[in-house]
Amino acid sequence: MDEKKLTLIDHLEELRKRLIISLVALFLGMIITFAFWQETIFCLIKGPLQQLEQELVFLSVTEGFILQIKIAFLGGLIIASPVILWQIIAFVLPALYKQERKVFWSIFLSSLFLFVLGIVFAYKVVLVLGLKFLLLNFSGGLTPMLSASRYLSFFLTFLLPFGITFEIPVATYILTRVGILTPQKLRQKRRYVILVIFILAAFLTPPDIITQILLALPMLALYEISIIISFFATKR
Repeated sequence: MDEKKLTLIDHLEELRKRLIISLVALFLGMIITFAFWQETIFCLIKGPLQQLEQELVFLSVTEGFILQIKIAFLGGLIIASPVILWQIIAFVLPALYKQERKVFWSIFLSSLFLFVLGIVFAYKVVLVLGLKFLLLNFSGGLTPMLSASRYLSFFLTFLLPFGITFEIPVATYILTRVGILTPQKLRQKRRYVILVIFILAAFLTPPDIITQILLALPMLALYEISIIISFFATKR
């Protein structure tokens, strides 16, 4: 009992140490971003708007300052993400066997790559089209005056679904390996999945058909790729 208790305490101490390191990295990243927020991440955020010759405004006294804090947190999280991810990995790896570590690394790196790919795809391809349709084609003849804080919220909620949906192949691989999914099930449920995909696309994106299709099509392609991945995962 004493040995188990000591082991538990050791794990909690290690978790505490890694949490402190992650928080310090996040804090330093926030300071760096706050000092250069206009020249760095904010340029990326408002870049699609500048292509449409639109500007941001603030509608309350504190909105500008709160916006800087939000951007500082976002930029700090991005800067600190390698440190935070490594702390998570270093905490988990000692509990895994050699074969499990290989699987862990392949899943982790694949998930990270697909998430970043989804974000980049949304930013480079879909976001400008969505803004163009919402601000120009469906503005109802009104002059847009965009709140900076609300635009930041829109920006994040627009990009994150793409990053998450691009994880479909990884999720399929894991569920196949544990015996929940099979290629046969995925093929049989294809028509229902297509319906669900378009419903999700309509729910996760702004209310314009072009953006919904641009999210649904990659999801359909990823689903077909997932069937192939499930086939090879089943054979293994």
